[in-house]
Amino acid sequence: MFSRKFDKGVKTGGAILSAVAAVLFLVGYFGFRNSFADVGYRPEQPVPFSHKLHAGELKIHCQYCHAGVEKSAHSPVPTTQTCMNCHTVIKAESPKLQLVRDSYESGKPIEWIRIHKVPDYVHFNHSRHIRAQIDCKSCHGPIEEMGVVSQFKPLSMGWCLDCHRAPEKNIVGARPISGVFTNAMHKIEDLKKGAYLFTPIPAQVGTSTPITNPQFGGYHSEVPAVKVAGIPHPKKAGIGPENCSACHY
Repeated sequence: MFSRKFDKGVKTGGAILSAVAAVLFLVGYFGFRNSFADVGYRPEQPVPFSHKLHAGELKIHCQYCHAGVEKSAHSPVPTTQTCMNCHTVIKAESPKLQLVRDSYESGKPIEWIRIHKVPDYVHFNHSRHIRAQIDCKSCHGPIEEMGVVSQFKPLSMGWCLDCHRAPEKNIVGARPISGVFTNAMHKIEDLKKGAYLFTPIPAQVGTSTPITNPQFGGYHSEVPAVKVAGIPHPKKAGIGPENCSACHY
């Protein structure tokens, strides 16, 4: 009834449509489901710790516990000594802190369960982002409101690229509570106001120029001169790199 050419066209078209439908299904199923992106992942930690209490109510700056994040590629987990700076006096006999006291006396670190993690083949440098005045909230969400911390963003490649391509639309400007280079942006009298600690400065986005011509995903943005040896100084965020080697080993 139909010609051989028509029959072949129907089979080829059907195969192409089936392949496209399969790809769209897989992208939709694995790309947008929280169970695969780990959004909402909230494991039970060995010691109950409330960021809502410590950062939100007590207004302890993020970098008091996560010290050195502005200079380190990785955000350090607080040491037991950091906890005991306060808890040698505050709730010193609380049974909930027994594991902390045991760790302090034995020198054995507490085995906290990591929540935010990119794949092993991906390189993410905290200090580069912190130095660009990108607040912790941009990636970790409103930590100061979380009684139990959960993953707030998907940390996927597409999510990273969206921010690299349009930082002005995606980043949250630095807030005093995060301790990210805000002293020059706020007045001392304002810092004494509790609510002001959680108010971000406007996103600081500078100009970016391609490193090569034609460009292959790498950009250059102005880096301010070091004024004090050993102390990093803030720069404005720019268009982030899109070349594979910038983020992948």
